[in-house]
Amino acid sequence: MGQPGRGPEAAARATATAGLHGSASTWVFNIVRELLTASLGPDKVLSFYADDPAVFPSEVAQAGRHLVVKFHFGGPALDDWLTAQSVPVVLSLRDPRDAVISMALRFRAPLAAATQWVANDCNAFARLAARGHPVLRYENRFFDQPRTIALLAAQLGLPCDLDLRDRLFARYEAEAVKEFAAGLENLPPERQTLVAGHRMDRLTQILAPHIGDGRSGKWRDLPEAVGAELTQVFEPFLKRFGYTA
Repeated sequence: MGQPGRGPEAAARATATAGLHGSASTWVFNIVRELLTASLGPDKVLSFYADDPAVFPSEVAQAGRHLVVKFHFGGPALDDWLTAQSVPVVLSLRDPRDAVISMALRFRAPLAAATQWVANDCNAFARLAARGHPVLRYENRFFDQPRTIALLAAQLGLPCDLDLRDRLFARYEAEAVKEFAAGLENLPPERQTLVAGHRMDRLTQILAPHIGDGRSGKWRDLPEAVGAELTQVFEPFLKRFGYTA
């Protein structure tokens, strides 16, 4: 990633954030987006979700702006684009079993569907982690620590004084996000969209059922046989990234 202090003018033309569903990946996306916006100005930053460059905004929309791309599972085309453009990527990680339970509970999804979503995320994460991109681990509660914001700013070569750090931390603290998510219908219509039947803010990517209980190890509440099956599905990933299988 960028060297501390190199400044926004020397930064890459794009920055990406990726992680497992339920890994506080939206927190990471918004902190990165806000840091770039504070440094470059709101008209110079274009942020969006995309797993494939084919669905990026038009080149006219991109012109003269720094892209902030959020994704989960990506694919070969996005991998190639990230490499060709030398895009810094910030990764977020969580025990995939907890990520599955989080998605199933928040979005009332069948366990099998949530498992497939997270399995796709794991494939992308493993590819990207192998390239040496920095990783934020959910179990370390990075999203509860203001210093994470300063760390991200330093990694991206962006300024971040204490006032900006504290404002961003307060804006994306869990209770503040819950309150924001509860009022999505009050946003301007152009900022609202539906994702799988749930209201979402296009700018922040925050969904109505956005915040769960944040608990780690919740997969252990499953019936023993179900937990064992989930562990078996993710066993290679769990071992590779230091989780108890």
